[in-house]
Amino acid sequence: MIGARASRQAWLAVAAGLIAVGMLTGGLLATFAPSVGVLYGLSDLGAVVNAGLPAARVIALAAGAAAIGNLLLAAVLCPGDPYGTVSPRGYAGLRMARRSAAVQTVACAVVAVLIAAENAAIPPARLLGRPTALVSSINSVEAACGWAIAAAIAAVVALGAGWALSWRSAIGLLVLAVGGLLPITLTTATNAEQSHDWAGDALTLHVLAAVVWLGSTLAVVVELIPSRRPSQAARELMLRRHGVIATCSLLVVGGYGLVAAALAINVSEVFRSGYGLLVLASAILLAGLAVAGWWGRRVARARSGPAAALWLAGVELLLLAAAAAVGTALTRLFPPAQAGYQPSRLVYLLGYELPPHLTVADLVLHWRLDLVFGPVALLAAGAYLLGVRRLRRDGRSWPAAWTGCWLGGCAVLLVTTSSGLASYGHAVFSVHMVDHMLLATLVPVLVVLGHGISLALEVTRAGLRSRLLSLLDAPAVRLARHPAVAWTAVAVTLFGLYPTGLFGSIVLEHWAHLAMDVAFLGTGLALFWPVLGYSVGERGLPAIGRIVMVFAVMALHAGFSAWLLGRATPVAAQFYGALQLPFLTDLLADQRRGAVLGWALGEVAVMVTVVVLVVRWTRADRAESDGAAVAWRDPRLAGDEVTYPALDRL
Repeated sequence: MIGARASRQAWLAVAAGLIAVGMLTGGLLATFAPSVGVLYGLSDLGAVVNAGLPAARVIALAAGAAAIGNLLLAAVLCPGDPYGTVSPRGYAGLRMARRSAAVQTVACAVVAVLIAAENAAIPPARLLGRPTALVSSINSVEAACGWAIAAAIAAVVALGAGWALSWRSAIGLLVLAVGGLLPITLTTATNAEQSHDWAGDALTLHVLAAVVWLGSTLAVVVELIPSRRPSQAARELMLRRHGVIATCSLLVVGGYGLVAAALAINVSEVFRSGYGLLVLASAILLAGLAVAGWWGRRVARARSGPAAALWLAGVELLLLAAAAAVGTALTRLFPPAQAGYQPSRLVYLLGYELPPHLTVADLVLHWRLDLVFGPVALLAAGAYLLGVRRLRRDGRSWPAAWTGCWLGGCAVLLVTTSSGLASYGHAVFSVHMVDHMLLATLVPVLVVLGHGISLALEVTRAGLRSRLLSLLDAPAVRLARHPAVAWTAVAVTLFGLYPTGLFGSIVLEHWAHLAMDVAFLGTGLALFWPVLGYSVGERGLPAIGRIVMVFAVMALHAGFSAWLLGRATPVAAQFYGALQLPFLTDLLADQRRGAVLGWALGEVAVMVTVVVLVVRWTRADRAESDGAAVAWRDPRLAGDEVTYPALDRL
């Protein structure tokens, strides 16, 4: 009871400090920074907006970090039983996460109202007195809408944290809390016309990593207060896991922060503008975090009691709070690199220029790295190769065909999202359909045939392996990979996106392309997993069920392609017409070309699936006739009772 009371007092002290940072940031910006409304030709609404908006932003992000930190405590830093409840400290973290998420809900709502008031040039008090105008103003301003959605998600996290007890539910809430920041970052105006897609992605990943880092630091600081008195083993485990989180966050924050800074300011202007000085301050704070965080964790491992908490609280936490304040200040200033820049039609609509022609060489050579899927593809390939290397070092084998499939899937993902296919895919519907089908069919088929989950189960330690198996057996995961649910999700992405007109409404937004790519890839993985993948803990679909799924996929692709071919008007004609591409004069013909190409590519993946299934069944029948074992069990998983059917082995 004393430890819980001390923990609450520590969190209250930390919350008070973060609120003070937010108020100080707002006051300084209101005093020294120009009014954003005045910069864009609107009326100045005074200190309520000029000081209140940045202050509320800092408080909202700090509360979000506190919620994420407490959920990290329950899910990662001090986890409980993989198949049962959270640990006692994890339970306390869930209770504090509920309070933090509630504060985040209120702060995000305040930010949404102030952004709407600033863009409508209406004082917040007057806007609050007119509910219809308030809702209309929030809906018409993308950034305000993003903060409103974040407030709703934070409210769900607060409600869920009040009811959650299991470790798997803590993991789900953690994912939801981190994902709840995406509407904020993806809808934030970056003031970048050229390469605004890069600027948005860099800002999103930079902020997500920084908030997770801050949250983990907050949790560790509170857990290391003297009255908590964690055991030596618990302290070392927590600090080791926090060190992994901090190191990964440092790489993401530094790398994507550099990209964002390069797009916003030229090197020659770093020392000649307030924006440049703030960027320089961010770089210094990041370097200080890299050194001080490492040294602070080293001291915390060596000592117990107040010294460890003092190092982490006085160094890493203070620098992270300062970095958050500087980042908020940057959102209220105009980047020098954008001053006087007049974007062309393509730059305004796409974020980049395109050649006035479309050839096979353009699709192959016109590369533009996707800042999200590009690193994911490279990291996935590297991690897989490291896993195979560990197996071989231990004297165990791994099928070369599986390695080839996985690397092939990563290569197709990289080409689809970063080559000329991606650059032209945002501007030409036929190329977009090629991208769509590659992400929804060929990449999932190759990735599933690579059996990355099986490799992860092979190379991980027993403790982590049991948690992976627990997550794979979670109700949400079982539901997602249920054949009927997966097929329905694919149908929704096809017929709910294009025939409804939703595609034409969102195609202009970069976040929409990112969301569509995630949806195509995610639904494809869910669809082909029960057909081609292993079945962990159960036998999975019977042979007839897999064949039915294959024909159901074929029918889905055929129906959608027939609908596209039969349309008399182009999809998203207003957007594609506004691009005025010289090589694209007939939008309807291009749409029909896309229907044929998409249909053909979808059937290629289906045929690969059929061939693989036939080969597996032939080998399984031969093995049974020869009296061979019909199932293979990894001896390292004997305690987990996980059996992979023999028909799933190539």
